Amino acid sequence: HGGDWNPDQWLETPEIIDEDFRLMDLAHCNTFSVGIFSWGKLEVQEGVYDFAWLDDIMDRAAANGKKIFLATPTAARPSWLATKYPETADMNAQGVRKHYDSRQNCCYSSEVLRTKAAAIDRALAQRYAKHPALAGWHINNEFSNVCYCPKCRAAYHEFLKRRYGTLEELNRQYWCGFWSHCFTDWNQVEPRDYAVNLAKLDWKRFITWLNCDFFQMEIQAVRTFSNAPVTTNQMGLWGEMNYWEVAKHCDFIADDCYPTWFPGITEEVAADFCKLHDMHYTMQDKPLLMMESCPGIPQYKKYMRMRRPNEFQREMLMALGHGADGTMYFQWRKNRGNLEQFHGAVVGHDGTSQARMFQTVADYGSHLDNLAETVDARRHQEVALVLDWEARWALSYADGYSGNEGKKTDQTINAHYRALWKHNVDIAVINQEQDFSRYKMVVAPMLFMLQPDTSEKMERYVENGGVLVLTYLSAYTDESTRAFFGGFPGGPRLRRLFGIWNEDIDGLAVEDVQSFTWNGKTWPVHEFAEYLHAEGADVLATFEHDFYAGFPALTCHNVGKGKAYYIGARTELDFLCEFYGSLLLDAGIQPVLAALPDCVHASRRLGKDAEYFYLLNFSDESVVVPLPFPMEDIWNGTPGMLSEVVLPPAGSTVLAHRF
Repeated sequence: HGGDWNPDQWLETPEIIDEDFRLMDLAHCNTFSVGIFSWGKLEVQEGVYDFAWLDDIMDRAAANGKKIFLATPTAARPSWLATKYPETADMNAQGVRKHYDSRQNCCYSSEVLRTKAAAIDRALAQRYAKHPALAGWHINNEFSNVCYCPKCRAAYHEFLKRRYGTLEELNRQYWCGFWSHCFTDWNQVEPRDYAVNLAKLDWKRFITWLNCDFFQMEIQAVRTFSNAPVTTNQMGLWGEMNYWEVAKHCDFIADDCYPTWFPGITEEVAADFCKLHDMHYTMQDKPLLMMESCPGIPQYKKYMRMRRPNEFQREMLMALGHGADGTMYFQWRKNRGNLEQFHGAVVGHDGTSQARMFQTVADYGSHLDNLAETVDARRHQEVALVLDWEARWALSYADGYSGNEGKKTDQTINAHYRALWKHNVDIAVINQEQDFSRYKMVVAPMLFMLQPDTSEKMERYVENGGVLVLTYLSAYTDESTRAFFGGFPGGPRLRRLFGIWNEDIDGLAVEDVQSFTWNGKTWPVHEFAEYLHAEGADVLATFEHDFYAGFPALTCHNVGKGKAYYIGARTELDFLCEFYGSLLLDAGIQPVLAALPDCVHASRRLGKDAEYFYLLNFSDESVVVPLPFPMEDIWNGTPGMLSEVVLPPAGSTVLAHRF
């Protein structure tokens, strides 16, 4: 429990640092990330280090029982480095070298930058490897560099050589006959060519690789002297990097989460961020750390809306319930100036412990000892949702389908997750590389692009008893963005698995009317409806309007011991909730707690001697929650066994059921 702390910004006012240590105890905070943007204060001139202030902070942290995630300060170059070595700056897509500004503004192909970064990293590791305050290494911060300079473009072409081996193979994969794109030299491949989908996708793959390569370089520099755990903080579904690749190099997952609890969208936002927590837990199948959240008001949001009572605690328990073993904040103390000076913090510009936000954090922190027994408690997920970075990118580059705003890829993925989430089942969020066989049900919405072994994996999964759900705009292309030959979904293999042929897709105008009837109800269809033919599948519902009235809209194909479902249209959330409720029941997947009020979400973690239930009220009214068996309220320390709990508006708690 703690946050990003920047004592180097307060060196001229040491009394502020003294006060910070006092306030940390009052807020029940024990762990801090330090040094994230401190390169200029650590290497004051080229090769001239000043560790005196950091020595003092580390020593005082140890003396005060605090732990430090020590950052490598490479997310922001010092001005002396930027001025002396302008080639370390990144270049934009128009070929203009950027001036010195902001952060994450450098070229990761620059030998100078790599040399200087490795040097400061090794110096820090050598000095603090054995320090009692060291908890681990926070490498860089929010990796996000994109650079189009000649060195990066040359590295991109080397990346292509490693991926394809020969120009002949690249031309084959790139479908080079289109618009005379027959490449006779690697350097001719242009990631900014809007007509070549695979070049753009490979650029994303390359940017991920380059950032990961820089990440690995920094890890190796630190590992020269220190074996403490390493991580870097991820940023949800940020578009430039595939975080599944970043996760492979982390000792534990750290993420940044900044939800907005605006009126009318609370449940939607909650489901979206639970999805991210579930993904970060699933990446390593073990607890994560929420390294950044906002204890107050994020300054970049549309509305800087103050926290309402109980919202903060509910947000923190939401993270813990979905797999976090710690909650930290950006930031501990508000800056006095510059871009993030009004971003929420534990300690405000008033500098006191009397502010409402400080007292809210302190109250939350005072309860955390009650959850000590839950540390390292695991999750048991029987349902998986496929969220694949490269498939999302591939669909975004596919011209047509109403443009990216009309595709609504992420919104659709969120809707399918939310429909499962509303049934209070624990969900894994996976990509195509993961093992499907661990789960009773796998849901793959808009999985536009398939990796080479995905079709076989799906087939084997269903044959062995799995329940697989695929939707419209899925299995259209292979990993090289080439359309499958032999019909959709996925060519002959997946056509056989799902027992359908998707001949075409209808992009519905606002004025178009389409629907189908299932489970005794008529469900409206919006934006997309596929022109499907049954080829062995059972037709569960048919379209009711236009020339394809009577054609399949929803199908199920029994294959081996399992079932392959196909949803051929975009529906509203209500249908997805009822449909997945039926599938969960049929698959024998039980909610973590049954018969909860609609406004209450529950998640579960499993310890050695107990299971822990995290209850969250997403309404503005108090709600009585009946319990299916007696439990302890360990969050509030309520004595005795309870048969029900009362959650206040936006309230939350943690219950324990002993084995």
